[in-house]
Amino acid sequence: MTQDAEKAQILICDDDDIFLKFCTRIIGKMGFSVLAAANGDEAIDLLKANPDIKLALIDLLMPIRSGWEVIKFIKKEEQLKDIPLVAITGLSPSPEDLLKVKISCKSVIHKGADFNVEEFSRIIKELIHE
Repeated sequence: MTQDAEKAQILICDDDDIFLKFCTRIIGKMGFSVLAAANGDEAIDLLKANPDIKLALIDLLMPIRSGWEVIKFIKKEEQLKDIPLVAITGLSPSPEDLLKVKISCKSVIHKGADFNVEEFSRIIKELIHE
């Protein structure tokens, strides 16, 4: 891993505390710095305070402020708009939502029974080294 990748900050935003802690542990073991947010407002605060975030994993359905609102915020901010985004979902997205994800995000991670740690790790490594 390059020195830059080791220092890379990754934001993960999910209202599922168990999933958030699990992913934080995986990302930390990969050697990255993790910023964790339990809702969209926390994610936006972290993004404003840490504009050097290299990757953001955003749960689409959250209370307070949805992942879609966080993604919209990132895309409109000049300093943040180039951060690669990964959508996290526990549901099968509708065709309309799937199209929105394909337009705004580099990948989709499904949490739940079909969550795959190796695939999760591969996606993170690829997007950090893009």
